[in-house]
Amino acid sequence: MHRDNPISSTHEMYLKVLHEARGEHGVSRVGDLARRLDVSPGTVSSVLKKLERMHLVEHERYGFVSLTADGSGVASCVIRRFETVRALLVDVLGVSPETAAIDACMMEHAVSPETLERMQELLARPRRRPARPPGARRRLRRNLCDGCARLGVCRASGETGRG
Repeated sequence: MHRDNPISSTHEMYLKVLHEARGEHGVSRVGDLARRLDVSPGTVSSVLKKLERMHLVEHERYGFVSLTADGSGVASCVIRRFETVRALLVDVLGVSPETAAIDACMMEHAVSPETLERMQELLARPRRRPARPPGARRRLRRNLCDGCARLGVCRASGETGRG
């Protein structure tokens, strides 16, 4: 990989799913995550223990799971990488939204900072027929990896720190 010390793609996926699964109180349960990830509750608990040691989640035994501020930052970064890749696949390459979502889910964990920046530049260029509302393009450009780069675990920023 092009990064020295990123968190794993599995950890990124758990943070992303937890971010998406949060209810109005900002929490989820192990069972909810297990269903969304199609894994056993035991597997979820095991990964959550690792994420908790990394200070990315708070997990009450047999209770709620929530993202810490750092975990929320990493999850937001992963989601923005996903959105950038998916937008490029659909808007520029003409890939179906369904296929683009599947591909972007895999690519979000491996795309380099340079490639991601070029994707964003390409998405920002005017095209004959606008495929996305102008506001959607602007949202993709904002501080792509602030949350996880600051922690040194960003898979797209290339910056490392915490081990």
